[in-house]
This record gives sequence, C-alpha cells and structure tokens, in this order.
Amino acid sequence: MTLPAPAHGARPSAPDTSTPTPQSGRMECGVCWYVYDPTQGDDYWQIEPGVDFHDLPDHWRCPECDQEKSKFLPLDDSCIDGDMQKTSEQAGDKIARIVEAYKRVDLDRMQDLPFRNDALSVDAVGFRDWGNEQLGVIITPWFINLVLVPGEGTDWSQHRHGDKVAYTLPSGVYEFVHGDLEDFGPIQSCSLMSPVTELENHDTARVIAEEVMRLMVIESEPEEFIGQPLLGAVPEPEEAKPEPKPNVSEPISRRELLRGRRDAKRTSKEDPS
Repeated sequence: MTLPAPAHGARPSAPDTSTPTPQSGRMECGVCWYVYDPTQGDDYWQIEPGVDFHDLPDHWRCPECDQEKSKFLPLDDSCIDGDMQKTSEQAGDKIARIVEAYKRVDLDRMQDLPFRNDALSVDAVGFRDWGNEQLGVIITPWFINLVLVPGEGTDWSQHRHGDKVAYTLPSGVYEFVHGDLEDFGPIQSCSLMSPVTELENHDTARVIAEEVMRLMVIESEPEEFIGQPLLGAVPEPEEAKPEPKPNVSEPISRRELLRGRRDAKRTSKEDPS
C-alpha cells in the first residue's frame, strides 16, 4: 500500500513508539467469561500490556478454555459502535422488564404458596445473544427456567400459549413452552428445576444457573445448529404423562441437570410404553 505524500513543506512525523492506546476495550470470552484487558495484557500468551484485542496474534486463544478469538464479545460500552450499543441496551432492557414482571407475579400471587422458597429472589443469569434472540436463565422463588427472549424481527405469531417448540442447543435437543408473560409479552421457557424448595440460598441457585449456561456451550460445539428450531410446534400427545418429580431426599447434581433431561427424553422415545 502506498502512503500519501506529506503536504508541501511538511515533514513526516516519527512513528509513535509509546504504548498504544487500546481501542477495543475489554473483551469477554462468551464461553468461560475470561476477560482480556488490553491494559493488563496476558501473561499466559506473553502479551505485553497495551496490546489491543484486535492486534493479538492469530494463534492467540482464550487462556482459560482455549476458545478462539471469535468467541469474545465487547465488555465495555466504549468499544461498541452506536448501532451495537443501541441493540445491547434494548436487549438489556428486555431482560430487566422480564425480571420486573416476575417480581410482580411473585408479589401478587406467590407469597403464601407452600412451594415458594423465601430464600430465593427473582434474578436473570447469563443472558447472551443466541441467533436473533436472547438466551439465559431466570430464577424465581418457585422455579429455575432456561428462557428464550424474542429479539428485533423475531416472529412467533404462529405459536399459541402452551405450544411446545424443540430447539437444538450445543448440548442437545430441548423442549421450550411458548407463553405470554404478563406485563412483558411472549417468551419461551424450558423448565430446569421446579419446585426449588430444597435450595438453601440464592447463591446456590445462581451457581446452578451459571453451570447450566456453561454446560450448554462447552459440552459440544455443533455451531451450525445453534439457534435453529428443530421441530417447530410439537403437538400434544394423546395422553400426556406427568413428568416424575425429582427425589429431593438426595442432593441434585448440577452437572446432571442437562444430562438427565436429555437422557429422559431419549429413553421415552425408545420405549413409548
């Protein structure tokens, strides 16, 4: 590439050899949440402080989980352009509205119910972009659900309240139920744990939610399937059988939250009786 000549009488300035000012800000791994801070560099890969994320060598990978650079997302508003920042703010506003909607449900309807766990509160954990939608975990005092939130342009008009929709996630196929949340609108939810009376505190619920999100991404990586509806609306069976309740006398393994649901679905398909 040929650089333009300096203006008449001007002398080209010497190259700046000082520490470069980071341009991309902090970047977060979308798998393990490791944060690359250009002001700190990276000891593992021997990256000196002051190296912008976009200037990292092509062979650089996440020091914690070995994911490639493409898995990283901006952590600071300063490194997001106007359109991306607006989209991010809109997504964050939707999640906040869902939390507020469930708080109102809790206050208006759930306070005196025997399966409500007073140690838990309404919370949103790990929401991130997933196709055109947002995917994350909602905690309430009566359930922990994986929740899909519509994005701009999402068309769920073909679904009715109670319709079942199957999606392929990195760790397997999961069934979501379409519903309309009062004071918010349509969402799709996959039940992870209900009731949650055996949980001792809210921190435990958050650990479970974080582990669910981690297992969804790390267990396997069929990226071409992420965000793609597999079956569309799933018709109701002629005789719906209630799902067995978890044995609360034994501790629930967080690592088996996802595995158990997939194994149960696989078994039911192999043995329809």
